[in-house]
Amino acid sequence: MTKKCFCGGEIVVNGAQIRADLLVIDDKIAAIGDKFDLDKCDEIVDCTGCILMPGAIDAHCHIQLDTGIFKTLDDWWIGSGEAARGGVTTVVDFVGPEPGEDLRHALDFRLSQSQKSIIDYTYHMTALDAKPETLASIRQCPQWGISSLKLYTTYRPNYYLDDASMLKILETAASVGLTTLIHCENDAIVSAESARHSDESLWRAYPAMRPGIAEVEAAERMIRLAEYAHARLVIAHNSMAETALAVDRGRKRGVQVFNETTPQYLYLSEQNNQNSAEPWRYILQPPLRSPENNAGLQNAVLNGTVDMVITDHCAYTRDQKINAPNGTPGGLPGLETLLWLTAAIPGISWPDVARVLCRNPAKIYGLWPDKGELLPGFDADIVVLRDEKYIIDETKLTTFAGYSPFNGHQARGRILRVYRRGEEIVHDGQIKSQPGSGRFVHARVAL
Repeated sequence: MTKKCFCGGEIVVNGAQIRADLLVIDDKIAAIGDKFDLDKCDEIVDCTGCILMPGAIDAHCHIQLDTGIFKTLDDWWIGSGEAARGGVTTVVDFVGPEPGEDLRHALDFRLSQSQKSIIDYTYHMTALDAKPETLASIRQCPQWGISSLKLYTTYRPNYYLDDASMLKILETAASVGLTTLIHCENDAIVSAESARHSDESLWRAYPAMRPGIAEVEAAERMIRLAEYAHARLVIAHNSMAETALAVDRGRKRGVQVFNETTPQYLYLSEQNNQNSAEPWRYILQPPLRSPENNAGLQNAVLNGTVDMVITDHCAYTRDQKINAPNGTPGGLPGLETLLWLTAAIPGISWPDVARVLCRNPAKIYGLWPDKGELLPGFDADIVVLRDEKYIIDETKLTTFAGYSPFNGHQARGRILRVYRRGEEIVHDGQIKSQPGSGRFVHARVAL
């Protein structure tokens, strides 16, 4: 039995920030207090002047992604290292089956890839159709430790699902307690606008090709389908403040609906596409919106209308973004900067940061009560940081992509140490753990 005491800091716990010491025994938090017998501790971590946060949970990221069209060149050793340096100790990534592939086979393949991880992980399962064999596999997901599905209302022909298929899958998911995460963009609107702007520069015109109304319409429709199916729903990567309001209206009607946004939609805007000397940096789906929309989403995070902040991380390199033969892959890197940028939202408190990065993701995706809080019995996933503001310099990041879309943006939170289940995995930016020390987390369904 190994005892560690984190002494002298302020702990973010139960929606508050308190002055206390934290006792860890082996891989679990044992107690919070101020009268521990330090002579009986194997290690004393001096946290004077620091804040102790639960390890962040990135509930939507893509490490070692292969879409069938584009493929990131990172792996789980690289991706988990970036996450750990940024205070992320758990991720929920994606199983991406090929058309017709058995879902269990696709999961096993992803589990084999993630064996290199130094942080803990679980997966969303992607469903590409509503065939009987797919629905049967969906019903088995809880036995596999998978608590959530990913569906798409766009991207013909590989990912798109019509409303009839959506409804079958939502009803099946609800029957076994799965949560369904849906990428919401109206495919007809996206197709029409993409054709309308086809003669323009993709990098400059991209926001106009996938307008905000496409997201809002699809989100409102999916909320209504989930209401009918009594299903549990997450609206993926909200880019529109209006989408967050639609989620809020659904909740007030009693729908089990949640949502997430990303730092992209909190800080970047369509002006980056229009005015940047390097507009290739800003291609993602959904695209960037107006600065006024950014402010609305920041307020939605503060007032709780947005439940989670995630990265939607994709480590496409600078060269891939500029020179990929099939066009520009959509997606931005962000694992290392998630916590810093969330904490930099004007007016946000550290307990609010913990709410959107730790507690809510853990509860929504069935990682609670192991992850998401610094309470006795929880995993000792701990981030020790100083409350400092600074400017992000992409040359000082370890991002595999070789750039950051947030270069020059303000950040908050100087991370000193990161612990995953009691083991120090990062010390002053240096990785201390070995490949494969992370574990698959068996997520619980909502029944």
